[in-house]
Amino acid sequence: MNEVQFATLPTRKIFFRCALPGLLAMVVSSIYMMIDGIFVGRYIGSHALAAVNLAFPVIMILFAVGDMVAVGSSVKIALLLGQGKNKEANGLFSAAFCMILGIGVLFSLVGFLAAPRLITLLIKDTTLAEVAWDYTRIFLYFMPAIMPLFAVDNYLRICGKANFSMWMNISVAVLNIILDWFFLAYLRLDIRFAALATSVSMTLGVLIALTPIVLRKLTLRFTRPRISLSTTLGIFHNGSSEFFNNISGSFMSTVVNAFLLHLGGGTAVAAYGIVMYLDSLLLMALYGILDSLQPPVSYNIGAGNHQKAREFFRLSCKVTATISLVCLLAMVCFPKELASLFLQDNSEEVLEMTVTALRLYAPAYLFLWLNMVISSFLTAMDRARDSLTIMLFRALIFPALSLAIFPQILDVTGIFITPAISGALTVIISTTIWRRLGKQQPQEA
Repeated sequence: MNEVQFATLPTRKIFFRCALPGLLAMVVSSIYMMIDGIFVGRYIGSHALAAVNLAFPVIMILFAVGDMVAVGSSVKIALLLGQGKNKEANGLFSAAFCMILGIGVLFSLVGFLAAPRLITLLIKDTTLAEVAWDYTRIFLYFMPAIMPLFAVDNYLRICGKANFSMWMNISVAVLNIILDWFFLAYLRLDIRFAALATSVSMTLGVLIALTPIVLRKLTLRFTRPRISLSTTLGIFHNGSSEFFNNISGSFMSTVVNAFLLHLGGGTAVAAYGIVMYLDSLLLMALYGILDSLQPPVSYNIGAGNHQKAREFFRLSCKVTATISLVCLLAMVCFPKELASLFLQDNSEEVLEMTVTALRLYAPAYLFLWLNMVISSFLTAMDRARDSLTIMLFRALIFPALSLAIFPQILDVTGIFITPAISGALTVIISTTIWRRLGKQQPQEA
């Protein structure tokens, strides 16, 4: 499928041609992240699992700016292609890719200067801090090579190459699993090699994704970078929702970990880490669907075909709601079986807390899907301010308020119910924005 067919094929056919490869790719990516956690927990120990969970927000902060450029430029590029402006789209694509490479180099250098101090500041346990730094610094070595991964994945989907994107992500996942097994299970090496396995695999993914672009087999190809100041600001503006989502999510993860360390120690942090590994399975599935649909939605809006965009929205709601309900039931009905995957036989205390955490966390999925669908479609419609508003309430404002109140009353339990409360409150905001948009501009909603 090529990008022109975004406007000519039936909506359902486009949906499944784009969403299924995106879903499979992201689910496989999430599974390899889970398997990474399983290898770390089983072959290094729960202390290493806790350290990874503490370090990961720092790593995500480093990726956040690159993701902002990736998402912001992808929407602009798809809109230009929908308007038939291929030359401008290629100039913008080339400029955005150069920006992302530059960000990777800069953040690698800044990371080595700032990350050790930041980790020490955030993690008072010296042993955990040392393990977290060992994990983080491997990613910093590879940052220039792996920073473009999420961007080139988006660019492939813009060109209608969803299947190629899927196989690229699957290749990354398979190599990561093989290297995890070799380094951690076979050679019994330390946490640095878990990070090395992931970094090498992501580098391979970038090389695979760039191959058809470099060989000029796609609509998007490298040309002389063409970008104006206003377009640059537009990219940062439209990608701001993704940026603040990453930043606020990382910030809140750091705050949650601090609460957990204070109220429940390393056991609570390890339990929360397992919940996050499992949670990533649903998040990546939903992101896989919604990110894959942003190019056809933006393309059709650029082409003036708003009815097809509305059809994409309704179908997205049905599919994401179904997936979310299945994940909710799995967490509620089989928490012990899920938690046991990550733990050694002597980790009964962590297992017990994880079972409780999963059951308390699961109701968040009743609300997550709708907030994500609305926010994603607003981004695809180039309405960054509305998307950013939803994200700030979902990922920062309501979680911060919940953490300020409920742990004081319910101890650790108050932390684990925060996502459900925040999600329920955010639904009120997101549906209000969506309905207001429908009244103001019914042709776009």
